[in-house]
Amino acid sequence: MAIAMETEQEEEEEMIELGNLSNHIVESIFTKIPLKSLIQLKTVSKTWRNSITNIRHCYPHTTSTGFVLFLKHKTYQESVFMKLHDQTQKNFPKFCTFHSSSTHKFPYLIDSCNGVLLYASENNNNNGFWTYSVSSPVLDQLISLPISHHISRPTCSSLVFESNLFQVISFFWEEVDFDTHMMNCMIFESNSWKWRETQIQILNSQLLQSDGFIRGQCFNSSVFSREKRKLYWIWSLCLLVYDIDFEVFTLFSLPKNNSIRSRKDVYYSQFLYESSEGGVIQFCDPVNSGVFIWSFRGSEFKFDHFVRLVSINDDEDLRFKTGYSVKPCAFNKDLQVLYLHVLPHTIVAYSFETQELVQIWSYEEDEEEEEVCWVFKIFPFLFSSVDLFACKKGIGLS
Repeated sequence: MAIAMETEQEEEEEMIELGNLSNHIVESIFTKIPLKSLIQLKTVSKTWRNSITNIRHCYPHTTSTGFVLFLKHKTYQESVFMKLHDQTQKNFPKFCTFHSSSTHKFPYLIDSCNGVLLYASENNNNNGFWTYSVSSPVLDQLISLPISHHISRPTCSSLVFESNLFQVISFFWEEVDFDTHMMNCMIFESNSWKWRETQIQILNSQLLQSDGFIRGQCFNSSVFSREKRKLYWIWSLCLLVYDIDFEVFTLFSLPKNNSIRSRKDVYYSQFLYESSEGGVIQFCDPVNSGVFIWSFRGSEFKFDHFVRLVSINDDEDLRFKTGYSVKPCAFNKDLQVLYLHVLPHTIVAYSFETQELVQIWSYEEDEEEEEVCWVFKIFPFLFSSVDLFACKKGIGLS
């Protein structure tokens, strides 16, 4: 009798705590809350924690964002597309599964933005000019853009795609006028289907003359914030921000960590991503023992936390060296997971919810395969049906 009364009391307290809502309504509410907020709600009470845990097992979070891996073989290139899965799915041990792949002639994968990829190749028929091509892999569409700039001009190019319009922004890091604080750029706009060369102002351009700044160190992928309508790059010791609406660059000093750096390619391991909080850019800086993560809010950096990387799987005793052999390569907002490329052929995932590190993918070479292959680049990829032909027809081109 006492046990029955205690059970009834617990059920009554649970209903009061959840506002007298039925389990069906509670489940419906919780399944619509982003994972980061849902994790925070688990601390409200034991009842909430149990409800959220059960719901996550029954209705695991899904994501439309995965990876595109750019593999370079000896005689050809390949783009491999991977789907991501929630790490709470106990009956589904794989956190990353193969979706599709395509071989192609493009020697370079430049960028990925909202379901569209940007490739580049040298056009030998036009005396050494670059040819850029945009691809919609989900619809298997590919469109070449008009000839752009000469390959002798060192450049950094990025793709912006939103609302059926896209731009390619290329800036020439060796072509900076310090007297006028301007930098030469070329911009392709899909609404005109033309390139235009222009000079764009750089605010805080004095940072380019800082001790240790190397102009050629600008090979990291860019991040486009749709909410802020800005594009972000890591440029040597600085964060470069491009305002799309006002067409102006601004430089900010990157935060410094108390770690000794002895290799110049350390900057290639740094990484930017947009967090679940709209418009907040995160800066990942790997060191020998883990990854520092800073948030950039408008004009300054704030230290968030340090991710300590020890091992991938204790059962298999599979360990890896951190620091220069680890490159953060993607962050998934829906799953709250940071993905890292462990050179040369492995991807691991760090969950901000469980603080666990697991291996999710590794390239397995066929013993009979004579081709040499390496993972050249990894980009986030949105599995979205983007109709590039409709974009082109919208301006009267066939």
